[in-house]
Amino acid sequence: MKTLVNAAGYQTIWFIAVLGHNDIWWLALVLIAGHFLITHDRITDLKTALCLIIIGIFVDGLLKYFGFFSFSADRFPLPYWLMTIWAALALTIHHSLSWFKLHPCYAALFAAIGGPLAYWAGVRFGAATFQLPMAASLLILALVWAILFPLMTKLAQLLSPPERS
Repeated sequence: MKTLVNAAGYQTIWFIAVLGHNDIWWLALVLIAGHFLITHDRITDLKTALCLIIIGIFVDGLLKYFGFFSFSADRFPLPYWLMTIWAALALTIHHSLSWFKLHPCYAALFAAIGGPLAYWAGVRFGAATFQLPMAASLLILALVWAILFPLMTKLAQLLSPPERS
């Protein structure tokens, strides 16, 4: 049940952020705060969220800087709503997506499909604009996410407390 709540929470935050842009990004923060009220490991989730926000600022910031995409509600280095999505994604790695920590090949495959689809949906909802043709944009994102997500899951493992025996 917790896994479903976590996955639904991520999707809700994603929709709030993408559809509301910077106008209601604070509502996504309220849901993220709610996660910290019910999680069993606040410190690990917080460390993972902070690390992934930094990674998101770096990765999406570079893509923005090099003109890969632009955002309708722009801020430097990234719109608040996009950093909120990165935080929400981080909160899935120890919960609804935790299985991927043990299966990096599946994590890469999942991310090569899911990552580009999330950006494509964001473009379709008007939150961003690709500056390259759609096919090229999706291919680049597939490569980025196929590499990035397994690294993120490995980082999450390193941030987790050691298992007690």
